[in-house]
Amino acid sequence: MAPAPQAREVRPTFLFGMERSGTTLLSMMVGAHPAIAVPLATTGLWIAFGQRLEAYGHLKRKDDLVRLVDAILAHERIKLWDAVLDRECILEDLPLGDYGALLCRVQGEYARAKNKPYWANIDIATLDHMELVNEWIPAARFVQIVRDGRDVALSHQTMPYGAGNIADCARAWASRVSVNAKMGRILGPERYCALRFEDLVSDSEKTLARLCRFLGVAFDPAMLRYTEMVEEKIPEDRRWLWPAIDQPPQSAKVALWRRTMTQSQRIVFEDIAAATLKDWGYESYERLPKSLRAHLLALWYFLTQGGRLGRLRRRLGLGRKSLLERRAEESQGRS
Repeated sequence: MAPAPQAREVRPTFLFGMERSGTTLLSMMVGAHPAIAVPLATTGLWIAFGQRLEAYGHLKRKDDLVRLVDAILAHERIKLWDAVLDRECILEDLPLGDYGALLCRVQGEYARAKNKPYWANIDIATLDHMELVNEWIPAARFVQIVRDGRDVALSHQTMPYGAGNIADCARAWASRVSVNAKMGRILGPERYCALRFEDLVSDSEKTLARLCRFLGVAFDPAMLRYTEMVEEKIPEDRRWLWPAIDQPPQSAKVALWRRTMTQSQRIVFEDIAAATLKDWGYESYERLPKSLRAHLLALWYFLTQGGRLGRLRRRLGLGRKSLLERRAEESQGRS
């Protein structure tokens, strides 16, 4: 008789992806699992403190460790979490000189406050600093969510701090998702899992079941009821950033570019990122159409790259709120 298979070890998990790629949806679904606690995104907090360890004596003394823990607990991102963290529990027997242990202890204290045995962190900054997290926590697992870059680019145009223009976003998307996929292949399938936003939306249960196998937990239908946690997890004054987060997965969010992206915009984007689109299974032109309008648009994007036009407008007092902000205000006005 063959021995029973060993249960997969559950390790610290870092969820990440480019902005507007479904990271919040993913974090809500995983956080709805009865065994996994996922607080609101830390948005660069762990990276920022980890890059300033010299200011805390590299945690070689207890006083330095205490100072850093207090600074973390006072951070605005931690204050947005839907739980009160116990400072003494975090500090108890916390080893010196080990930033990864401190990170795990804070995240673990959140899980303890939520009565869950495991935790996952959601932070888009991991996309640019995956190697640091791997250095701090060598056993960590990584889950990268990828969305069609054309939809990402369109969504960025609605945000107050999105990529400057379609071409800017195309370059950033192609570079960032590809670099992390390469690092993931180095880590191997035991520690790295990639999934597509489109699959998470169109076949949520199947995609989440695959993710749960990777994480080492059984799939639970509660993950599909993440909308019940929105009021608890996301502060009311920030929900405008994700206007559909209190609704089931929206199939209308898939392939938005087909309906709203102009041909010129598509040509510019695919001229930069077609290879990456194909790598992730997204369709693209086999051969880019010749288009004077697309050439002129690409020139305009070159002249306004890096958000130059937006900065100029703000300096001249001509800036205006983003589309997401305006829609949120309109919604509040109607209510």
